[in-house]
Amino acid sequence: MEESKKYKRMAKQKINNNKKKNKTGHGSGSGSGLLQMKVRKLQILIPGGQRCNHPDLLLSKTVDYIVHLKLKLRFLKALSDMYSL
Repeated sequence: MEESKKYKRMAKQKINNNKKKNKTGHGSGSGSGLLQMKVRKLQILIPGGQRCNHPDLLLSKTVDYIVHLKLKLRFLKALSDMYSL
């Protein structure tokens, strides 16, 4: 919960900085800052994500983690169904 507030604050600061850059004409590539922020958020959410230096590797770990969570959910649901009889 606290991390999401922190990232919202960081996003607002980043947007304000990009607006200032755009007014002065130095803001080319401002979309990459938002992308970097999203990558950092994903690195925090995915176990072992902070060690991933390349976005391709991070996305691969993300897919693996989603599959892992889905399998875990199916297992727990089956276990729940078995004991609810």
